[in-house]
Amino acid sequence: MKKKIGSAVLRVVILLAVLLLAFFGLRYYFSSREVVSYQAPLAPVRTVRAKLSDIEQSISFTGYIESEQMVAVVPFVSGTILEYDIKEGDRLEKDQVVARIDSEPYRLQALQAEAQATALESAYQRISNLYQSNAVSRQELESIEAQRDAADAQKALADLQLSYADIKAPISGTVVINKGSVGSIATNTDYLAIMADMEALVINLNVSYAYYDVINENKDNLSITVSDESRALVSSAEVVSISPMIDPLSRSFNLKLRLDSPEGFALGSSCTVDITYDRISDVYTLPVNVLRLDDSLYYVEDGVAHYMEYKPLYENDDLISAPEGMEDLDFVIEGQNSLFDGQNVRILEAQGEDI
Repeated sequence: MKKKIGSAVLRVVILLAVLLLAFFGLRYYFSSREVVSYQAPLAPVRTVRAKLSDIEQSISFTGYIESEQMVAVVPFVSGTILEYDIKEGDRLEKDQVVARIDSEPYRLQALQAEAQATALESAYQRISNLYQSNAVSRQELESIEAQRDAADAQKALADLQLSYADIKAPISGTVVINKGSVGSIATNTDYLAIMADMEALVINLNVSYAYYDVINENKDNLSITVSDESRALVSSAEVVSISPMIDPLSRSFNLKLRLDSPEGFALGSSCTVDITYDRISDVYTLPVNVLRLDDSLYYVEDGVAHYMEYKPLYENDDLISAPEGMEDLDFVIEGQNSLFDGQNVRILEAQGEDI
């Protein structure tokens, strides 16, 4: 019995000795092993520095080309069109004959009115002579005088209507719509053609109320460019009028512009209008891509990125003014959206390496 107990104790002692040897062996192994520490890679970024340049503050709109003067060619008398030889695109001068209506009814009417006026003029002269000799009363003289004047007016009206048989261009311009034809009936309730002054092209813009004061205050110094990219056309423009009121429903006002070089522009065509209302010269600027969506940016000093909230004093679609007093710093233009304040960064070359 004593022999069995001694054998069990021996086995326990041996097991403990093995465990102690293993413990001290592992401890020695880990204490003598070289420790390798992990270093996170530096965040790659591209940077730019501020440059002296000018910032133009402008707004852009889409508009449509119109004519400042569009007039309908409407006959003043009715009748069958005997002559009509114009087409869309024709250039007409003011008072040029556009069409001729059958004038025979109006010629006969004018002859009748002339005969009536001649007869009453003779009657007036006879009654006037009789009145001088007290053969007729003052009332009879005034009656025939009134009849003579009415006949003269009727003759003038008949002559005028006869002249209206020749339909003339009301303005100098270009035919943009043509509806008339030989043999059709012309009436004063419908137009034969529409003419437009192609040398006075305008654009009517509905501009947000937010720009009302800016445009009014700078209306004499605005730089306006109108472009039609589909036709590769560009023209400067000037302000014709600014609406004196803001529409309370649309919260906008009308701005009317006239093209300085209208050649080539087509009525109704779409165009882009760029209005520069201010120009700041010799200011330190940065590309607008430096600015994040939350109006913040990052700059780098000694390899560390620093976060900064920033609202530019001046800006346009391409440039922003740089923070004052920080013109010599490197500002992050690529890679800033994945940075955090105080992060170590690696500035990439302008060309070559990818972020």
